Amino acid sequence: MLKSINRYIINEYIKSLFVVIAVMLSIVLLINLLDEFNFFKSKKDLKFIFFITFTILKIPNVLINLFPFIVLFGGIVFYLKIYNHNEVISLRVMGYSNIQIILIPALTSFIIGYIIVFLIVPFSSSMLRYYENLRSEYNETRNLVFVNETGIWILDKNEKEKNIIRIEKISKDFSAVSQITIYNYDSSNNFIKRIDATEGFIKDKNWQLNKVHIISSNKKKNKENYLNNYNYISNVNINELKNVYKNTDTASLLDISKEMSILEDKGYSTTDLRIRYQKLISFPIYLLAMSILSGLMIINLGKTSNYLKYGSYGVIISVIIYFLNDLSITIAKSGIISVDFSVWIPIFLIILINLVGITQVNAK
Repeated sequence: MLKSINRYIINEYIKSLFVVIAVMLSIVLLINLLDEFNFFKSKKDLKFIFFITFTILKIPNVLINLFPFIVLFGGIVFYLKIYNHNEVISLRVMGYSNIQIILIPALTSFIIGYIIVFLIVPFSSSMLRYYENLRSEYNETRNLVFVNETGIWILDKNEKEKNIIRIEKISKDFSAVSQITIYNYDSSNNFIKRIDATEGFIKDKNWQLNKVHIISSNKKKNKENYLNNYNYISNVNINELKNVYKNTDTASLLDISKEMSILEDKGYSTTDLRIRYQKLISFPIYLLAMSILSGLMIINLGKTSNYLKYGSYGVIISVIIYFLNDLSITIAKSGIISVDFSVWIPIFLIILINLVGITQVNAK
């Protein structure tokens, strides 16, 4: 009997989550469609199906980032529903306490968190990576920077020519590079020359290369030059080099260790990826805490049928938590607190609030 009641609670809670997901999906879909339209509006050859495709590729990742707040609002819908239909009285007769009623949806959220991290995040990260690659093809002015085992690769282009640059390693302050190779092409992708340098120094967009070997190509023969110094003017600014991993959402939990190892080897900071790693491993606990918070809010603040009232509370709480997340990470990046610990601070605060709320629930 108790198992069937537990199953009923879980099913009703999941239904409430799907209601909130449907609402969030509608809002996110509209916002992203407008964003894609704004980006691609100058591309007259693109059909509407392209906007839909680009939007769909982003949606799973956006929903995952919003899922702690989906759990919060889903919990509000669920608890208001069982109180408004007087189902809580039936559960109490069956021997369920307030804490048991709260813990069953919370543990369900905890399990959902693990399913998302290990099954859905790798899928959503791949979709987002594919989306960024597709979108970059339609941005004629964007310079691409990415890192793999073979080095730091840069697509440096303008209207007249295109350069593909490979750097073996870059200094921590992004002022010096070693073992540079530059492949120079014209606007029609015809090879012009190759530039090899042992080392280089970067100041803004001016690259001063040392011990340079240049191989120029023409229809008859190749011409070689050896220079002590060579001045290369790049279209890539220092921020593009620094922010090689601007969107860490393209990395899943299984990829992060490898990605951090590669970045460290090439001289890059792994701060953003460490934050991403902590967010993923804390995700199930985050959902657990948010689910408990929603139940305590309904029980302790009053059980009315006013969805608008509690929806407003949910919005205020979501804004505060979002602000705390950003604030703690910003403080960590400034070196005041540990980067790894910064992700957990808002979660610990929610857990602390939950513990206070649970003591009040026990008194009822």
